[in-house]
Amino acid sequence: MNKNNGLIYTTIVIFALLVLSGFYLIFDKISSIKSDVQNLELKLELISQNKKESPIITQNEPTKNPEATSTTPTNQNQTAIVMPTAIIFDASSSPVLQPVTKITITVDTLSKSDDGSIKVNFKAFTNEATSYSALEPRDLFQLINLNGDNQKPIDLSGQFNSIPPKNAVSGSVIFKIPPTQDLIILQTGSGENLKFYEFNFLRKTYKETVIG
Repeated sequence: MNKNNGLIYTTIVIFALLVLSGFYLIFDKISSIKSDVQNLELKLELISQNKKESPIITQNEPTKNPEATSTTPTNQNQTAIVMPTAIIFDASSSPVLQPVTKITITVDTLSKSDDGSIKVNFKAFTNEATSYSALEPRDLFQLINLNGDNQKPIDLSGQFNSIPPKNAVSGSVIFKIPPTQDLIILQTGSGENLKFYEFNFLRKTYKETVIG
């Protein structure tokens, strides 16, 4: 009789452990699905906003002031082409502020100016952060050079040293290419999470591509 009771108790304990393990796996899966859903919502919202936008083409208008020809011309950096994008990826925050957390990056637009300046406008979302976090955007974007060293951003705008949790910060990185160059490959992400996008300024299109 005692042996039977011991067997029953052992069975109950094993069953309880299996149930607890099952609940743990379910909760872990739910957490993963929740994170994926948040990223999908961000991407859908970005795509919805971009559908309302269209590429903008502007040209430098000649001056209408007859006296302007005798003055020193100013170096104006007018935007020639603006291309909305739906690029989204995750990055780790800087270890400067702990704990390290996941930050979602969305690239809103990429533009090329008449002088060859490439401007990548993006937002950083700290949806999963529980405290202030930092980000180094210069490490997340590069222009691929198939015949030499890749180009890192030459300038950065935006404050990413102390981003509040559950918040978003906008900024941009700047690159410089020859004004006549109409094709670039933008690298996003870091480590093993790299992605590459080919931008064609003549066709005003972009697509994900593979390097190597």
